[in-house]
Amino acid sequence: MAGVLVKGRFPRRRLIQAVATNLVRHLFGGAARSWARNIGSTAPALGSMTLLLLMSGLVGLTGFALHNLEQVEAGQASLLHVYLRDDAKPPDVALLWRHLLSDARVAGVTYVNKDQALERAQRIPGLPQLADATESNPFPASLDVQVKKIDDVAAIDALVRYDVAVDPVYPTSYDRGAYQRIQAVLFGTAVAGFALLGLLGFVAVTVTMNSIKAAIHARRDEISIMQLVGAPRWMVRGPFVVEGAITGAIAGVLAGLITFGLTFAGITAASGAFMRFAPGVTVTVAAAAAAIVLLVGLGLGSGSSLISLRRHMET
Repeated sequence: MAGVLVKGRFPRRRLIQAVATNLVRHLFGGAARSWARNIGSTAPALGSMTLLLLMSGLVGLTGFALHNLEQVEAGQASLLHVYLRDDAKPPDVALLWRHLLSDARVAGVTYVNKDQALERAQRIPGLPQLADATESNPFPASLDVQVKKIDDVAAIDALVRYDVAVDPVYPTSYDRGAYQRIQAVLFGTAVAGFALLGLLGFVAVTVTMNSIKAAIHARRDEISIMQLVGAPRWMVRGPFVVEGAITGAIAGVLAGLITFGLTFAGITAASGAFMRFAPGVTVTVAAAAAAIVLLVGLGLGSGSSLISLRRHMET
């Protein structure tokens, strides 16, 4: 009788599933076990990276708040109060008003009488005592000029300063160096923050690279065997990249939770004062910052591993 050859059927889906399972087990399972074994050498990298990401999250939120605060201060600085003489004639005031409205650099003009000026001063700390010290109203009427660009405030001040309807002693609220001082403080804070983050980033990357280097040397026999049997480069290097990503992810989770917790505590404890000094920083913004910190941690950990692999593993 002639022999019959029976060809077994191996479903393609089962083959793909088996390959995918083995890849996940090798890349992620092996990397997790190796990370747990080398926790002693990984701990310094985890700590330094957590500190870096925490500082990054806090500095990022601070920068966001300072940017919003700058916008608020710039809006206030672009509002020029033109103080009127007590004996200014209505036709002169009306002429000045029309002159300002016709200027393309001016967005709007509002007249504030003496009673309104006194009412506004009552809401500013320190000024109510000044008002109570005199029997008459010491605050002059004014034209509040909203300038479109803060750089044009000086030009508008020069335009109205010597008008016949303007107070010759205190003509306007223009302070030449106020906005420049704000800009200087913000610039100095930004430079100091970036310098600190740069230093912490260098330390975190260096420590992470050293921990990956130690893991490579500890498994050099296993790596040599895999290279000898012809394993692809990505299969050899993949677990080390995953180890770095695990370190970065754990550091990102810790730093993100602390960042969110501190911001949430600040918002709930003193919402009014917090929003005054950190405008725009809400719970949603804090959650977004925590998520960004996590993603940065993943990138920092895996990137540090790739750099270490290029330097210390033979191709």
